[in-house]
Amino acid sequence: MNPLRGTINEGVITLVDSLKREVIAVDALSKRVTARFTGFSYPVWGMYLEGNFYVTDMFEGKFIEITPSGKRKREILLGGDPTVFLYYNGVFYISLFSQRTLVGVDQRSFRVVEKYRTGVPSTYFVPTSKGIAYLCYWRGENDPDVIYLKRGSMTSVCLGLSRPLRYVEGSSGDYVLDYRNGWLVKLVNGQLVWQKNLPDFAYGISFYGPDLAVASLVSPVISVVDRDGSVRQINVPHPVLYLEEIGNYLVALSMEAEEIYLIKNDRVVQTVKTGKYPLKIFKISEKEFSVLCTDSGELIFYTVY
Repeated sequence: MNPLRGTINEGVITLVDSLKREVIAVDALSKRVTARFTGFSYPVWGMYLEGNFYVTDMFEGKFIEITPSGKRKREILLGGDPTVFLYYNGVFYISLFSQRTLVGVDQRSFRVVEKYRTGVPSTYFVPTSKGIAYLCYWRGENDPDVIYLKRGSMTSVCLGLSRPLRYVEGSSGDYVLDYRNGWLVKLVNGQLVWQKNLPDFAYGISFYGPDLAVASLVSPVISVVDRDGSVRQINVPHPVLYLEEIGNYLVALSMEAEEIYLIKNDRVVQTVKTGKYPLKIFKISEKEFSVLCTDSGELIFYTVY
């Protein structure tokens, strides 16, 4: 398969190939394919949880629960092009993209228990202590940048960003990253504390010790920002798509060069080749990770020491 998307949960990597209408599961410990599911119209997202697999089928408008043997255990018709979802506190939060809505499906009853009509389509949202932080990536001029969704209520935050893409909750505040213009904004109690203009097309973000590391798809640098907003830069051979902190290293993935850079003490200490068109890092432990390579159809495992 040539998977476009994937998740890791409870030691299982779930990969989705929408065009081939296929979902496969890989055990991160044994590094073997343990399940393969077909029969979808257009699967978009998949996840393993507590012995079952969960998949959104956009064309069918369904959210589906599947046993490891491939039996469709339960399903719910949602409509509205269900795409990305996450699991938090017993509820699956699913983006109905064309309806500009996020719904919550209870894991036990498999019924919709929450519904938020945000008015802005998005596939970027994360759980936080303030509720689900919904990033309004495809926002219009008068739309908010972030909407907090909690217990049926919606609280909007306007920051004047172009394409809010990432939200990170830290010990001293929260951070919102603008993909297009590279603005990194820090919020404390919902109020703007500082903002820093980093290189454009900022996609990757990760903790790097007590700081945040941010990568650009066009500039061969990684910007490291501390809690006070001071910025330093790490030079890398090529622009970086994805960042992940693994053990004592910051691991940087370059899709363009098909390389991984291991960074320690603010410098690249090792460069390793990947397969073709690497898209994502899956953190397995503090010593092991894997890289999803779409064009070569590979999941490559690495160990750091």
